[in-house]
Amino acid sequence: MEKSFHHVADLPDATRIAVEGLVGHALGSDDVVYIATLGAQVESSPADREAAWNELESSIAKMQRAASNSGLSSEQLDALLDEECAAVRYGRP
Repeated sequence: MEKSFHHVADLPDATRIAVEGLVGHALGSDDVVYIATLGAQVESSPADREAAWNELESSIAKMQRAASNSGLSSEQLDALLDEECAAVRYGRP
């Protein structure tokens, strides 16, 4: 993956106008534009997609069984999920 950062204030007018057209709004002079190129992904086959879907459904079923067997209320489970999501989002241990 190739990537680059560009300060909007440093862009030539024509480039800035082109970038604003791509992002769909005006850019502030203190904004930074991040550009990344990604290689094309090979489309997975229907069989691969079905296998992935079945694996996901199996994982969800396992989580549902574990939640049911935990003895916790749905409110307690929600609180635990919220706490873990916050830990991941905000980098808390």
